[in-house]
Amino acid sequence: MTDPAYIEKWGQSSLDHTGWITPDIERSVAFWTGVMGFEAKPIGERRLPWIGAFMGVPGAQVRLVHLYGHGGHIEFIQFDRQDTPSVPRGSQPGAAHICLRVKNVAALRDDILANGGALQGELTEITEGIAAGLRGLYMRDPHGVLIELVELPAG
Repeated sequence: MTDPAYIEKWGQSSLDHTGWITPDIERSVAFWTGVMGFEAKPIGERRLPWIGAFMGVPGAQVRLVHLYGHGGHIEFIQFDRQDTPSVPRGSQPGAAHICLRVKNVAALRDDILANGGALQGELTEITEGIAAGLRGLYMRDPHGVLIELVELPAG
């Protein structure tokens, strides 16, 4: 629940979306729709001067797409000029991930691997604490986005 002091200060707010930069927007759309089950809106282009100021990247021109599913909204952005790609380690400050709760984590893991994704961790069952019995792992999409998959205990 949002602290009432923040509502008074900013007005009511809500989380809108989470976004990632991608080197290949078509491949990202194919992966996140075909493997992860999201629905994509049409890919759009932003080429006017305001986009560089808005994003803090002078002269930027981008292609972007919004995808919906699993109760959320994600976005991928491809810049016309890209910096040298690097995949941040999961422990690096600023690293982010998306977490999906699924009924069969092993099956989705196999689908992700078959479609260009990679393992970051290994399928593990948590044995203690409030998440005891939960199974899950971290993976990466074809461009390095961290994906956490969790499966609740049966029952």
